[in-house]
Amino acid sequence: MATKTNRTCLARLPSGELQELSASEFDTIDGLRKKPDHVIWLDIASPTAEDLDLLHDEFSVHPLALEDLRKRRQRPKLDTYAEQQIIVNYEVLEPSEPDKHFELGELHLFAGPGYLVSVRWHGSPAISEVERRFRERPDAVARTPGSLVYAVLDAALDGFFPLLDRLTDKIEELEEVILAGGRSNDTLRTILALKRKLLELRRNLSPQRDVANALLRRDLPLVDDTSAPYFQDLYDHTIRVLDQLDLQRDLLASALEANLSVTSNNLNAVMKRLTAFTVVLMVPTLIAGIYGMNFHFMPELSWPLGYPVVLGVMLLTMAGAALFFRARDWF
Repeated sequence: MATKTNRTCLARLPSGELQELSASEFDTIDGLRKKPDHVIWLDIASPTAEDLDLLHDEFSVHPLALEDLRKRRQRPKLDTYAEQQIIVNYEVLEPSEPDKHFELGELHLFAGPGYLVSVRWHGSPAISEVERRFRERPDAVARTPGSLVYAVLDAALDGFFPLLDRLTDKIEELEEVILAGGRSNDTLRTILALKRKLLELRRNLSPQRDVANALLRRDLPLVDDTSAPYFQDLYDHTIRVLDQLDLQRDLLASALEANLSVTSNNLNAVMKRLTAFTVVLMVPTLIAGIYGMNFHFMPELSWPLGYPVVLGVMLLTMAGAALFFRARDWF
């Protein structure tokens, strides 16, 4: 028998009271959920083979949906079977490693007449928040399975907003580092890492928008006239998250272009300095080369002051060339 800790079953009764079913009462779920005005919510963490058998026996979950649970890593989607809608969704989790910006947790929701089953493999902030609210005010959170589905999806989506705010702050810090002329390699590495993270979010959120749009068509028993406006709100929030994500991608692309421009300008400045040093050293090298040609008859070759005069000319020409380039901001 699976331990009680990985399953939580709450039942909203017609009177508005909330009842928590014990593990020994799970075999009564099939009959309880068929009663009118009952809402059953079963949450399963890290499902075992016995949990999958429970879903098959008590909720008639389709074998294909059970196969998705075994394989995991499904794309966000909405599947419809006989009197049952299956939603795969993702939420933001705290990273397990300090160098990661975020992690995504997979949620499977099975909704049908009078019940909702949530399956996960992690500690879920969305499930914990909705469960807390459901225990405190069951009538306000879930009078129908559809409103309970909305509450879970909305809580999962709300977790993306703080993440996007943190990513925006990170991009602004990168822009300041770029304008200050920070280390190009570290900055470029950070920009490319953020681009990969934003692409991962985009791949996840785009299908979630399609799921929210499908729920708005009102051809599903899950969405009634009462819960339809809430799913419209869910769709609007999804579009808002996607718009903010696209804006961040544009800002990151601009930061990458700015970083490349700063790197190019720094390279040009280095080349200017190297060119100036080359010209400054070229003049004495030319004079020394002339006097090193070993011809017998050369001007001032036998003059006692010839050597110090030539050194002085070299120094003067080097100083003149250095002042010339200094005036033009090449040094």
